[in-house]
Formats: sequence, structure tokens, C-alpha cells
Amino acid sequence: MKYAVITDVHSNVFALEAALKKIDELRPDKIICLGDIVGNGFYPEETVSLLRARKDVACVKGNHDIFVTMDLKNFSRSDTRLKNFRWQQKALSSASRKFLRELPMTLRFSDGAFSVVAFHYPMTPKGRFKDMKYLPSNDDLRRLFGDQQGDIFLFGHEHTGSLDFLDGKYYLNFGTLGNFFEKDKARFGLLEINGDKVAYKLINAEYDDSTARVSTEKLNKILNDN
Repeated sequence: MKYAVITDVHSNVFALEAALKKIDELRPDKIICLGDIVGNGFYPEETVSLLRARKDVACVKGNHDIFVTMDLKNFSRSDTRLKNFRWQQKALSSASRKFLRELPMTLRFSDGAFSVVAFHYPMTPKGRFKDMKYLPSNDDLRRLFGDQQGDIFLFGHEHTGSLDFLDGKYYLNFGTLGNFFEKDKARFGLLEINGDKVAYKLINAEYDDSTARVSTEKLNKILNDN
């Protein structure tokens, strides 16, 4: 089967629209969204609504999706981050907050000879995300995923992305779709599994990101001034 993999959209509905248009042209069997649908950007409701309307998307929740559905009264993060989470929370409809709250943390399925695990990032036994590693080394990957059972791991959280094959396992992070890693490009991955064969590649959907950038900068200014 063929899967499109998106992650870390971060309320950038314009990047998501561009990616979905390109994905529809590629006609995958399923779209997998690895969380952080919201957070940071100016269009959380529009972003969630677009994904909710799709019947071919399976999502897990990321840390931003968790935070915007929490009671934030005793939240311990920085004041700027807290302001953003509260703004995102207020901008979301009750239906969208319910959608995010009910998302699973992990998807597991088999395809061909492979067991596939999809989550935002590996978690500790206590249910917290492990410390994020930028461009993880082989030792980092073994520490992060050593307690996980699977053959192909799909994850996000770290926006740069990394595509690794180690000890007979695949560790695929295609990088952020919506958080402006590259100008005018929305990134996603394509994964294809045929029996005992695996193929994957990084794809860029081009779009004009100026509106999303200006809106995010405007939001940050509003939050910093209040």
C-alpha cells in the first residue's frame, strides 16, 4: 500500500491545502498525520476542519494538540507559549477540540512483511514524550526506540526531519509540513510497502507562504503585547 505522511502542520492551513492537493494527485491509499496539527500558527480551526472533513486521514495527537485541550490554569511552560496555547484553544470550536482530544497517541498496523508504528514521538513509560533529539545519531535512535516493537517507525516533533535505516528498522521523520522550514514549501512523505519491499521519499508541495508567515508574525506580536 501507499501512504502519504504529514506531520507538524502547526495551524498552517495554506501549507496543508497545498500538500493535500499534491497528495490527491499521487493517490495514496491512506494519509497518516503524526500530530501537532495546531499550535504556533494563525488558523487552528481551519486546519483542524480541513482534516476532519477528510475520510482518508488517520491522525495521532502531538504535544500541541494535547496542550490546547488541557486545563491551562496551572500550566508551567513559558508565558509566551502559554498565551499561544490559550489563543489556539479559544480559536477552536468545541467540535475541533473534541476531535483533537479523542485522537489516539499511537497507530499500529501491519502491511506486507512489516509492522508499522506511527506516533508523534516516542514516549516514556509514564506517558511523557521523550527528550527530542535533533538529527538523531544511531545511539540516539536506539535509546529513543529501543523499547518499541515494530519495523517501520513514523514520527515527527523534530521539525528538520531525518530518514534512517538502522539494525533492520526504518525510522522516518519527513519533517514539518507547516512551520516554515523552507520558504514556499510544504513537506510531506510518501511511503510505499509491497510485500517485503519498502520505498519512501520526501516531497515538497509548493505554495505562497507569505500570508501564513505574516499572520503568524501578527499573532506573535499580539500575544507579546498583551
